[in-house]
Amino acid sequence: MYHYKEYNPDIRLTPWVKNYWVADGFFESKITSKVFPDGCTDIIFTIDKTKGYSSINLFGIMTSFVEVNYPSSAQMFGIRFRPAGLAAFTRMPISELTNQSAELALLETLFDKSFYEALPEKKSVAEIIAHTNQFLIKQLPNLYYFDKQIVRAVDLISHKKGQLNLTDVASDVCLCQRHFERKFKSVVGVSPKMFAKIFRFKNALQHMQMFAHKDLLTIALECGYYDHTHLAKDFKLFTGDTPTDFRRKKSIFYAYADEYNV
Repeated sequence: MYHYKEYNPDIRLTPWVKNYWVADGFFESKITSKVFPDGCTDIIFTIDKTKGYSSINLFGIMTSFVEVNYPSSAQMFGIRFRPAGLAAFTRMPISELTNQSAELALLETLFDKSFYEALPEKKSVAEIIAHTNQFLIKQLPNLYYFDKQIVRAVDLISHKKGQLNLTDVASDVCLCQRHFERKFKSVVGVSPKMFAKIFRFKNALQHMQMFAHKDLLTIALECGYYDHTHLAKDFKLFTGDTPTDFRRKKSIFYAYADEYNV
């Protein structure tokens, strides 16, 4: 059985880094899971301690689910950046990474070779996290511009779980609608409309788990959907299943389960 656990970053990193996570113990030869959009970007280190090797991949914000095959003999360590968080560490427009997975070595990267070469030498999760905290904290004086207007917009949409008027959000952060949408997509990776849709879906998914006795129409209306059909359409996009099928699949493993209370 696999093990998955999340850890808080150093408090000095919390404006940019949501959490660290570790997954290992994949004893079977091949484990496949679905990963749902969560509005974040992840850098994932796959560490093979037997070979003293670590590969690094960057996963941009997603607008649909993906199926991931997990290696049976490796430990995975992830850095999950908050929406707009990664933009502070790179000049690359985050929108270029949307729905993409790329080897970090092929991109402009905030990590140097010494950082990831030292990872396989760490003997515990605590040492890996300490190593990562130390390295990222050293980068803070050199951060690129952190767009406070877009961070404010992200916070508004997240807090309201996608249930708000985006024209009002643009007005709140003192941007015209067109400029707001352009800046938001560049820094976050998707449009404000798609970002709100992701958070509305996350809220509906949590409601389905917390209130199993509620019918889907009630959940749809409580989470800001027009009707059950509207919920089902978004659910199919983000999970590949209908809401009814999702409730039926009690035993399936979904990655980032803690994120959605599954």
